[in-house]
Amino acid sequence: MTSKDSGSEPTIERAALERVLARATELQAANAESPEGISEARLVEIGREVGIPAEHLRLALAEERSRSPYADTEQGPLLDGLGVVQISAQRSIPGTPSELLARIDAWMKREEGLDSNRRLPNRLSWSPRNGPLSFIYNALGRNGRTMELVRTDEVSATVTAIDAARTVVRFDADLTRLRRSQRNVMLGVGIGANALIFATLATPLLILGGASGNMATVLPGVGILAGLQALAGYGFWRMLKGQYRKTLARMHQKLEQLLDNAEHGGMVARPSLIGQLRDAMIDAATPLKGILPPRDL
Repeated sequence: MTSKDSGSEPTIERAALERVLARATELQAANAESPEGISEARLVEIGREVGIPAEHLRLALAEERSRSPYADTEQGPLLDGLGVVQISAQRSIPGTPSELLARIDAWMKREEGLDSNRRLPNRLSWSPRNGPLSFIYNALGRNGRTMELVRTDEVSATVTAIDAARTVVRFDADLTRLRRSQRNVMLGVGIGANALIFATLATPLLILGGASGNMATVLPGVGILAGLQALAGYGFWRMLKGQYRKTLARMHQKLEQLLDNAEHGGMVARPSLIGQLRDAMIDAATPLKGILPPRDL
């Protein structure tokens, strides 16, 4: 647990230090007289004493403050089997919270087919745009990109300052409606319709077997039919589950791409049509631009 250098006090190895701190936290939590919280300055001071750099603690604090605002309120065997209902991605990005949030808001409305939903000082949320042409717009995509985020119930961005120059940006996407629809399809088709087909096929066989006194001959066939129907239902479930998991993977990739754009300056407004025409007119008026040297004024 400890090591001792010549002429120095015994030191505690990192693995042992983590166990000691975790246990001390448990003991303090069990103490009824222990304080409910601690100030950020005191936490940084404690971290410095145990050898944790202040910038690491501030980053961890910023990530904790940007935790997902969504709670998984729906549970059940089918829902849990499909997968999670929230997708998240976060990163430390250069910039101030207000600057980054304004850039992200403009991008979501312009490029992702979303409209503002709720606005808080450090968090914005958007939902898919509703309108007479929204379905066509979302299906066609934009500039060759598919509109992945329009399948969500809500997307939120949370920004938390680490210091004056860096901010933790976190995206959260809620897929409650999509997961619920996959569950309902399984209940209606994979279980309900499958059971109806089995009953439709098995009932006449059982009636004929009972009337003819050959029930022992009919029952194995009914058992085989039940096995085939169960395999069909399981196969249908695997298909729905695979589709939903692929959607989760694409959604997570999309959130990571949003972080890439925010970090590397990709969330800039493209020139408008009027701006493009203006630039074209300027270029047409100066056909030798870039060839002749500039005139002396």
